[in-house]
Amino acid sequence: MPLGLGSFTRAVCNRARRGLYAGRRVLSGNQISEDGGNKSRRTWKPNSHNKRLYSHILARMVPLRVTAAALRTIDKVGGLDAYILNTPDKKLQSDVAIELRTKMLERLVQQQQAALASQAQQQQQYLPPAAAAVAAAAAQEAPV
Repeated sequence: MPLGLGSFTRAVCNRARRGLYAGRRVLSGNQISEDGGNKSRRTWKPNSHNKRLYSHILARMVPLRVTAAALRTIDKVGGLDAYILNTPDKKLQSDVAIELRTKMLERLVQQQQAALASQAQQQQQYLPPAAAAVAAAAAQEAPV
């Protein structure tokens, strides 16, 4: 099983693990005829579509297979990034979503490191030369 999703995805079909299905799955029941009340077995499939959703963190369009329920939830929580980052693994039940989450978290870490580096450079501009040398020595000793 890819990405170590564990036992909770065993009940989810493979197609739902390749997209954002928001807990929707194939349902089964009876189709009852109007005249005689005859019953025949049938299935109801999730209302899923291929969509491209924009990720602000990744700064690109992400192609996904998404159900209408997942689209409503994404709109409700404030976008794809908020949905992927704040929904627990057990509710996502998707390999694609967990892979997207790891990419988003890596990008956030890179952005934070870049912000800290630029902030340190700005602080060193305002220091006198002797203090700047001490700060540079301290920065080299500190683990990254």
